[in-house]
Amino acid sequence: MLDMLEDPSVYPVSDDSKLLLKAVAASKGKVLDMCAGSGIIGLNAAKFADEVTLVDINDHALNLIKLNASKNNIKNIKVIKSDLFKEIGEKRFDVIFMNPPYLPGDPSTSDSLDIATLGGKEGSELTERFILEAPSHLEPGGRIFIVLSTKSNLDRIYGAIRRADLSYTVIDSDSFFFEKLILIELH
Repeated sequence: MLDMLEDPSVYPVSDDSKLLLKAVAASKGKVLDMCAGSGIIGLNAAKFADEVTLVDINDHALNLIKLNASKNNIKNIKVIKSDLFKEIGEKRFDVIFMNPPYLPGDPSTSDSLDIATLGGKEGSELTERFILEAPSHLEPGGRIFIVLSTKSNLDRIYGAIRRADLSYTVIDSDSFFFEKLILIELH
């Protein structure tokens, strides 16, 4: 794992980040790290990929990604401020990673750390939106890796997967006394 700086206004490397790191070796070609936070996933993916685009809505996260890239001498990246795919245009990727905000709550009235953790009223709304938008940004044969939590409405998320005409495979999971984290691959 890379040597990473932290910022109190950016979601720290946590158990969900470490779970998603297990899929980073699947990186190839053009990679997207959505909701990139500190950049831990995308910057590690840069070791395997030709080019990595890291996206976050938090200005503090974008600055931290640039600092962490510089600290680790990673140059094959692009950092974009965007609400999911809004600023991505028509670009397509071979691999997409997402560690979404998944706790129930309203991120629009919160500080930057709450935006990084609150995924909507049921915790699933942002993830659902991502799943419905992601296929148009995926190269044929591409893969999406995403972390889910039992704290969010999984029925709605699995419904979005069906509506997007995707299938999924559970790659790994990790249980804690308060939640279960699930790493899935969408294809």
